[in-house]
Amino acid sequence: MNYRKDIQILRGVAVFLVVLYHLGFSGFNSGFLGVDVFFVISGFLMAVLYDENNKLEFFKKRSLRLLPTYFITIILTLIASIFIVTPSEYTQVFDQSLYADLFLSNIGYWMQNSYFAKIDFNPLLHLWSLGVEIQFYLLVPIIFQFYKINRYFLWILLLLSITLCFVILEVSPKTSFFMVPLRLWEFLIGYGVAKYLTNNGAVINRQYSLVGTFFFLVIFAIPVLNVDGNSLGFINGHPGIYALLISLFTGIILSLGIAKVIENSLIGRWLELAGKYSYSIYLVHFPVIVLFLYKPFSGTILQADNIEDLLFLILIIIFLSYGMYHLVENELRKKKHINKILLGLPVIALGVAFSGLFAQNQIFTHQEMLIFDAFKDRDVYRCGKIFRFKNPTSISCEITSNNEAKQNVLLVGNSHADSIKLSFSNIANKIGVKLYFLVPNEPLLKSSAITSKHIIDEALNRNIKSIVIHYSPNSVEVSAIREIVNLANDNNIFVAFIMPVPTWEAHIPKALWENYKYNIKLPTQSLVEYNEKTKELITSLTEIKSDNFVIYPVSNFFCNKNCSVIGSTGKPFYFDNGHLTLTGSKKLSGLFESIINDGLEFNVLEYNTFVTEKS
Repeated sequence: MNYRKDIQILRGVAVFLVVLYHLGFSGFNSGFLGVDVFFVISGFLMAVLYDENNKLEFFKKRSLRLLPTYFITIILTLIASIFIVTPSEYTQVFDQSLYADLFLSNIGYWMQNSYFAKIDFNPLLHLWSLGVEIQFYLLVPIIFQFYKINRYFLWILLLLSITLCFVILEVSPKTSFFMVPLRLWEFLIGYGVAKYLTNNGAVINRQYSLVGTFFFLVIFAIPVLNVDGNSLGFINGHPGIYALLISLFTGIILSLGIAKVIENSLIGRWLELAGKYSYSIYLVHFPVIVLFLYKPFSGTILQADNIEDLLFLILIIIFLSYGMYHLVENELRKKKHINKILLGLPVIALGVAFSGLFAQNQIFTHQEMLIFDAFKDRDVYRCGKIFRFKNPTSISCEITSNNEAKQNVLLVGNSHADSIKLSFSNIANKIGVKLYFLVPNEPLLKSSAITSKHIIDEALNRNIKSIVIHYSPNSVEVSAIREIVNLANDNNIFVAFIMPVPTWEAHIPKALWENYKYNIKLPTQSLVEYNEKTKELITSLTEIKSDNFVIYPVSNFFCNKNCSVIGSTGKPFYFDNGHLTLTGSKKLSGLFESIINDGLEFNVLEYNTFVTEKS
């Protein structure tokens, strides 16, 4: 295929959209759709470049094109992180680098939070798309063979991929976003365009380039689209209907080209230049933004505080992208011993990653390390990704291992219930009961699809005899609690409500570190202040008069005259401003034991003889 200026221009548009989105520019909230444009272009080029008779040469050229810059980005990010970030964040960079080293970044981030969440520190988050792309390259020979056997296979595979993608968007947007089989359709649109609508990648008839130009201009409308990557469903979710439209428009542009007047215009030449540097820009920009804007314990920050910082950040991205292109992307692959260099780069990346762990252990004190370890002192999120993937329709999972249990118990609540579930399950295992946990994160809340009736139906289905409820202070819907108590009462089910734990204005590990490092005063909260905060809630809950309902206070576990945020060993009770670490949740072990025993007692005694006013 001869050089196509329009493809470089498309790349330029795509990389601008992505970079401006990551820089937090107003009006570019859907700029991440630029990645979808890249995927279609990649599928198009692979259909043209793949040579069945020389597979090894194909993979060699792909490796030389992509991997030197890819691994140098990982190595430089690791080195910078060693000296810039705290061990809690470096551990996250370390984990990300291991996945990236194996071209599995998309899998690693799928197991984490959403691409659109900012709570984790992710300077290598953008490598998820390279993971998807490289995994697609491995599929190209298989796709080619099936296409060779039957050309309809391409369309069958495309329809299957997009159908699965849209269906799973209803359950798990992260899965559709990160997983190759559910992104394959975007590559296949480009692949199909190359095979069916071009002459080995060249435009067959340029008389329709005005049509291509129209859709090229439509691509510029991406920023005004209302796409929410966290939404369920293919209408507003991603990759959903908007990703499909953008992919189809990109395919039309690739098949028809764009008008020469656009290609030769000043804007066209600038976009072509951006397309030339697009791979280096893409790799460089994200870690530069995240590390430049880094603040300890603040996750991934993508919004500069002022215009000066923003302009300086843009200059750094331009300078480093220019250097990366000329010194690595364009020059390193020409070196005589490039094959040995390619083999050595992932090993060097691993070496730097592990060296960073050792270096930071020398830099920080034992007490600091205990504070930083608060981020690891927690269990997997909810029921774990694998359970959700295997059981997409289930709303609860068992988190104990008792084959013959005295009773089945259901834990219900938001992320605060999630933070106590492991300690609760350890006590449940010890006593000999089964503990189930609700999969959805916000049951019973006004915005949740999980109502009191859903929970009672699940309890009856699981033969649940006790329901335990725990929420953060401002999330409790008392009317929903009253409803679930009444429904549970009709079915002889015991309901325990664990009062919210003390929460704080400050991020506790950050406050502890600043206190240790800079002698900044720790936040304080007295028992009186905690009781005042929860006064309205406890008053509302005590109005629920039912023999099957008990309220359990927690203040006596954390507060004497004042509430504590750290244990005698130096381990924090919180990993943020309100969620308990495993260390913190273990403080409630006695409470969990009382709740389980009260539930057992409730189901042994005559229903109306159980005394509820324990609190």
